[in-house]
Amino acid sequence: MSATNQLRAAASASPTRFSSLAILACSVAVGFSILAFVDAPRDILFAALGAGVLLLLLYPELALALYVVIGDLKGDDRIGSLLPFDLTLALGAVLLAGIVFNFLRGKSVLRMPAIHLLFLAFVAWMTVSLSYTPVFDAGLEKLGRFVSVTAVVIIAPFFVLATSSSIKRFFVGFGLASFSICAWSLFALGGSVRLATPSDNTIGLGHIACALILMIWFGVIPRYAFPKRLLVYALLAIPGIALIGSGARGPAMACAAVILASLLFSRARWLDVGCLALLGIVTLPFLRVPASSLDYLGTMFRSHSPAELLDFRGDLLASAWQLLQKHPLIGGGIQSFRYYSPNPGVYNWPHNIFLEIACELGIPAALMACAIFASAIRESFRQLKNRAISNAALSRLTAALLAVGIINGTNTGDINSDRLTWLFVSLVFVVGNLQLQQRELSLPLATAPLAVEA
Repeated sequence: MSATNQLRAAASASPTRFSSLAILACSVAVGFSILAFVDAPRDILFAALGAGVLLLLLYPELALALYVVIGDLKGDDRIGSLLPFDLTLALGAVLLAGIVFNFLRGKSVLRMPAIHLLFLAFVAWMTVSLSYTPVFDAGLEKLGRFVSVTAVVIIAPFFVLATSSSIKRFFVGFGLASFSICAWSLFALGGSVRLATPSDNTIGLGHIACALILMIWFGVIPRYAFPKRLLVYALLAIPGIALIGSGARGPAMACAAVILASLLFSRARWLDVGCLALLGIVTLPFLRVPASSLDYLGTMFRSHSPAELLDFRGDLLASAWQLLQKHPLIGGGIQSFRYYSPNPGVYNWPHNIFLEIACELGIPAALMACAIFASAIRESFRQLKNRAISNAALSRLTAALLAVGIINGTNTGDINSDRLTWLFVSLVFVVGNLQLQQRELSLPLATAPLAVEA
């Protein structure tokens, strides 16, 4: 076959690949052209941003990876002022445009699970609760954020993570962004305040560091034999120090619990834990971790009662429980906890998304949320028990992330700020759908579920 015929055959077999390469080539050409004709630093910055947007349009899974961490970056004035509008909304718009672009390129889409229909009922319930909430404006703002911002991480994974390569790119992008945030926080070592993200969020740093540790633990370390794994341990140093320096008790407990649970399924990992523990004990005195961080983490062991351990969270949980008892069926209305909280201007959320939903929207709405999480847990166990599935490492990783998401959701966030928890729920179903697709494609035609006799 001539070279021309080979090229035509390859192009007809994979037109999407050639169209993607053409788009990427055009993007590079446009970028170089712009840089060739501009001199001002501001113009160069805009050119770089334009090239970045083109890359995110081509690979919207990278936009999703940035979307879930942008809130921990934009609080820094140097980052937040890059654009004249909110960076979260900007990334959301780019992500949606990337989804449309995927449709135009003929990219596949995953089927959302039936349990996600409960989100529609949940949003409808939130909307109805506006009629009786005592803080209509605040309730409308919370509903708007859930529909326009939080819903993106719930729905978008099924549109942009429809292939094994795209979900791997997502984790690489999320890992690099998380690693950068953790590394940035280390500049505060030796100071007196706890480490934080650029948005000055200590809990957010804990969540990001915890997720990054688990991605390395389940996705990177198992790829290597033990001697080579010693080199990979260096990757864990940055998020490990960031997690300790943040003083975030919930993420620290969640991370430790999941790693210890993983030892039940792999005896070989005990050696890893032993080596890492020894390295941590030896190096911790030289890391100059703020004393305030270690002191706050130490309250997990020094507290003599749950009330002492919970501190102000105990009062918030008690207030939410009282509100639930007053309005058990329909709740006090969306964002009503802000109105009934003993400190309306400070810590005006219960720090537990399940109790938050129950006290503001009633027990039926809380049961909807519990059903969604229970379905994700069941799907995760189904994948873990099936030893014949492909991408078993992804199943273990998403199961671990789901576990820490649930733990973190019960002690820190509200339903809008804790987007990672919602994302981890959807990722479990995404991996399950990918495995189902690959299994159907590998079946002979006679045994395929949709095979039709000629």
